[in-house]
Amino acid sequence: MFFFSLIAIVYFAIRWIINHFIKNGVNKPYKKYTFISLIAAVIFLTVGTIASPTHRSSADQTSTSSRISSKHKKKNASNESKRKASISKANSIKEKESSESALSSSKKESESIAASKSESKEDSESIASSESESSKKQSEAESSSIAKASSESLVASSSSAKKASETSKTDNASYTQNGGWTTAASGMVFVSDSNKYYTSVKNPGNYQYMTQSAADNSGAKPAPRGNQYARP
Repeated sequence: MFFFSLIAIVYFAIRWIINHFIKNGVNKPYKKYTFISLIAAVIFLTVGTIASPTHRSSADQTSTSSRISSKHKKKNASNESKRKASISKANSIKEKESSESALSSSKKESESIAASKSESKEDSESIASSESESSKKQSEAESSSIAKASSESLVASSSSAKKASETSKTDNASYTQNGGWTTAASGMVFVSDSNKYYTSVKNPGNYQYMTQSAADNSGAKPAPRGNQYARP
């Protein structure tokens, strides 16, 4: 379309020049100028046709190159965007996995600590229970032993007192009194509360009167020395 417009412009320009010459008095045949116009138009057309492919090819190449460059830029930008998105997604996944791993590890540590505390508490309760039972059994054993010893001691004391009483009852007439002193019969003694026995005392009511063998069996010992109230 451009070339046809160019040819038309050239044609009308030549016609204008011809008309200008005619108006100014130049008397030349009109056909001759018309022929010259056609020849000039053909020359311009030929030149334009020859130059057109090169220009068009160059323009097409430029346009094609521009389009290719634009496509490459778009493709590169798209690839770069995809790569960045992929890297961002990978980093997000990695951070999420790391966070989940840390959370899982923390949860396991908490469970382990809780289990350890529970086991420690159970062990403490078990030890306390065992110690309580052991203490209770020991206390019961000690109480039983004390009660048994007390009972045996009471029985022994009662038996000794009974024997002493019986001895005293049977042998009261055996000891003799002389000048405020009471002297035990042969084989008999006066046993004090301190488990010491004497042969002569001033107040026989404060002593147990029994045989010397019975005094020895009850754990009494002969007094090492006398005093103003008793003599060995």
